[in-house]
Amino acid sequence: MSELVEIRRDGPVARVVMHRKGNNGIAEDLMEDLAAAFTILGEDPEARAIVLASDYEKYFSVGADLTMLGTIDRQAPDAIDQIASFMKRMNSHFATIESCPKPVIAAINGHALGGGSELTLCCDFRIMVEDGRSKIGQTESSLGIIPGAGGTQRLPRLIGKARALRCIIESTRLSAKEAEAVGWVDQAVAPEDFQAAVDERAARLAKAATRAIAMIKDAVRRGYDLPLDEALEIEARNFARAALSDDAAIGIMSFLAKQEPEFKGS
Repeated sequence: MSELVEIRRDGPVARVVMHRKGNNGIAEDLMEDLAAAFTILGEDPEARAIVLASDYEKYFSVGADLTMLGTIDRQAPDAIDQIASFMKRMNSHFATIESCPKPVIAAINGHALGGGSELTLCCDFRIMVEDGRSKIGQTESSLGIIPGAGGTQRLPRLIGKARALRCIIESTRLSAKEAEAVGWVDQAVAPEDFQAAVDERAARLAKAATRAIAMIKDAVRRGYDLPLDEALEIEARNFARAALSDDAAIGIMSFLAKQEPEFKGS
């Protein structure tokens, strides 16, 4: 698809594979390409589940490519606005991944630090290799900066405010097993079983009612911070959309016939 991102298809499972400069440093070029890939796959009825992966053995993503900060005149009166505007664009790309209507798995095969960790937080599932080396963490404070692409917001929602605050302040780096214990990742898997675990989860999700999954993701994402009555209105309308889908008809008829449903994703 591009010099930095490749879409690889295996039936209903699509893999979005990053290959930027040996370690997938997070920069606007990579995020633009990722957002474009997820837009394409989100609209593609043939893609039923998506795996976000790295082409590099030891790195999922080492975090932000900080060269952009070096180009900013720190004394300029609009320096804060320049950086904030850049991060607003970056967050828009991250949000495209988070709002993708298909189930998304982060296949964390190596270090996922800083912006790399933030990238995994946009995914629905996180499977990480437990190889005695790879770490995940919001490590920005060790550089004198803070997470800027959702780390201070998505991580507390995932693992709890107090635990997330400690991890972010101390730039904690967790192994896959440690991250699994606090809910940062869903599975910590030995290297020899890693690819099989990713493939099994992706295949299972690809057989699911992806129209309903899209409605679930949308309701949770939009309703999470709203007053309950407003959030329930979103849920009710998404329930109606799901109930009128072909998958709902297939699921209900299969249930009544005591058969396994074969969902179409529509």
